[in-house]
Amino acid sequence: MGFKSLEIELGIILDEYERIASEVVEKAARTSARSAVNKLKNTSPRKTGEYASGWTSRKQGHGYVVYNRKAPGLTHLLEKGHVTRNKYGTYGRTPAHVHIAPVEAEAVEEFEQNVRKGLNRS
Repeated sequence: MGFKSLEIELGIILDEYERIASEVVEKAARTSARSAVNKLKNTSPRKTGEYASGWTSRKQGHGYVVYNRKAPGLTHLLEKGHVTRNKYGTYGRTPAHVHIAPVEAEAVEEFEQNVRKGLNRS
């Protein structure tokens, strides 16, 4: 077996691994995004039904984006809190309802576990 045939065989093996790895990463990203959407629908504040039910995901580039299509500007205000004015003309702050950051951390962890699990199987 010459050096050239070893190079060709190694190239074939690496191309196959690249194809399998990209499929595993794509599936893990899709699964993690769907899971994050479901968790956000369950954990979002429920003063109105629109905000909690508006979560969805879409493929963007090589990854997925989870966002709220019904109230996109409200997500940051609820997560971080914001300044408000009462009827007396004084200002205060609304309390933050941290509900996105924990779900994001869980989604990242789930994505990493799914990639590791998928690559170990193949």
